[in-house]
Amino acid sequence: MFQKFLLFPLLTAFLLCGASARSEVLKTVDIAPESCEDVLTAYLKRADTVLLVCVYEARFSPRAVRKGVLWDKDYQCRIVQTLRGKVPMGGLLVLHKKAESLPDAGVVRTEGDNRFISALVPGTLWYVFLDSRKLKNLGNNSCEYSLDTMWLNPLSWSDREGLAAFRKLVRVEEGRITEESEAARFQPESGE
Repeated sequence: MFQKFLLFPLLTAFLLCGASARSEVLKTVDIAPESCEDVLTAYLKRADTVLLVCVYEARFSPRAVRKGVLWDKDYQCRIVQTLRGKVPMGGLLVLHKKAESLPDAGVVRTEGDNRFISALVPGTLWYVFLDSRKLKNLGNNSCEYSLDTMWLNPLSWSDREGLAAFRKLVRVEEGRITEESEAARFQPESGE
């Protein structure tokens, strides 16, 4: 069942990241201030790792805070493509984020000492822009990252504008970035 669960997103990723329209990537002078492209270039300049991941589960774990409870949301992801960087494809990536709310439905599970609410995510694809210095290697082809960074969901209607901007800045072919706007190139010492 898990293989069927990932088949559609992987096929879609192949189609999305395959040879796309051969339009020119944007030049720096063509990027309007405060536009979607401008925001993306700021993230891409700082991200030495750009991944396409398939999110398949969200885990909600309670954390005691003063007199209440705060929930951590951990996205369980498989790395579909490494577009920039050295993170191995097929590995597990755990993205941490503070939860704004609990899921509508889920199952309480326990792994080791951890008890959490598990909610399946129907094979959602995200591009994530990461700083490899903050990427923690967990061993066994797994790593984790705190999701304080930007991500795009190429299959979500709400991110259509962001994905269009991404395609104007970066050309992806055969699972790698083959061309990118000068404005979007990784700049290791970018203070932005």
